[in-house]
Amino acid sequence: MKRLLILLIIVISLGSLTGCKNNFSYDDMDKVTYETLLNLPGSYIVVAYQADCPNCEKLKESVADYCKYVEKHDEAMPIYAINVNLAINKKMLLKSTESYPSNMLNTKDYKNIKIKATPSIMVIKNKTLIKVISDYNTTKPVTEGNNYFKELMK
Repeated sequence: MKRLLILLIIVISLGSLTGCKNNFSYDDMDKVTYETLLNLPGSYIVVAYQADCPNCEKLKESVADYCKYVEKHDEAMPIYAINVNLAINKKMLLKSTESYPSNMLNTKDYKNIKIKATPSIMVIKNKTLIKVISDYNTTKPVTEGNNYFKELMK
């Protein structure tokens, strides 16, 4: 009986330790706003997300893994989040009547950056948007996003 109790305690403890990824939230990440999206120096990643987004949930484990990777590797590109539900960031969302901006990639003007859906992964280098993984730019945004983060961690 005592062994069974000890085994049960170990299993519960391990379950709570491995549950850390489930506790990760985009809200835990450092943030940028729409207007400051291109203002940081160097190269970095921005993940646009919103509450109750099923695809954001599917990408969350890879983002959490990458955040941990960044903490341990100084050479890794920093990662930030932008919540498109906030009023300050709403202008980033493309309206259904608007066409997608043809000048989004390689732009240095944040006003040219629009997203159609979340999650959207944006790579910024020297205050210029150089890569976007989203439903507009890629056929399988979550899969390609997961693969992108895996490649960065190799």
